[in-house]
Amino acid sequence: MKNNLSRLFVVVLCAPLTVLAQNAPPACPVATGAYFLKGADWISMDPSHSIGFKTTNVAGAAFSYGAAKARIKAQFRDAKSPYQLRDSSLAMCLVGLLDSGRDLTLARFQEEKDRRELPMASMRLWTGINSQMDPKVVIPIQVDKKGDKVYLLTSKEPLPLGEYILFTIIPDVAAMVKANQGTSLGGYDFGNHAK
Repeated sequence: MKNNLSRLFVVVLCAPLTVLAQNAPPACPVATGAYFLKGADWISMDPSHSIGFKTTNVAGAAFSYGAAKARIKAQFRDAKSPYQLRDSSLAMCLVGLLDSGRDLTLARFQEEKDRRELPMASMRLWTGINSQMDPKVVIPIQVDKKGDKVYLLTSKEPLPLGEYILFTIIPDVAAMVKANQGTSLGGYDFGNHAK
C-alpha cells in the first residue's frame, strides 16, 4: 500500500509538468529568418509586401462636405497565404531580424476573392489623415525574448479562422499620403483555415 501511494504521488506531481512540456514550442532555429511552427517543425517564411493601396468612400466623403471618412487600405496579392497553420494556435520565431520585440503587431486581413486587404488609415477633408490601424483587426500577442535578437511570438488566445500578417514595423501612412509617395507595406503573412 505504501509503495502504491508513493507511485501515485509521483504520477500526480509529474503530470502537470508533462502537460506543460508538451505545450511548450521547441527552441527557435539558429539561422537568421522568420519561422512559424507547424506541428513540431519550424517552417521558414519569406516576407510578403503589399501590391498597392486602395482608397474607398471618396464620393461619400465629397458629398458629405468632408464629414464622412475616405478609407485607405493596403492590398496584398492572393486570397490565401502559402503558409497555413495546422490549428488555431500560433508560435513564430524571429531570429536576427529585430533589435526589439516591442514593435511587433499582428493584424487580421479582410479577405476578398483574389486578394487580402488591411485598413491602414482614414481621412476627412477638414481634419486630415488618421493613420491608425483599426483596433478591431489587431490581435493580442505574447512576445518573449529567447536570446540576442531571438524572439518567440505566441497568440494569447486561439486564432479565429482567417488570414493574418505580422508587422515588424508599421510605416507612417499619413506621411506617405501627404508626400504622395508610393511605398510598400511588408510583413510575414499566414493563414488559419484549420477545421
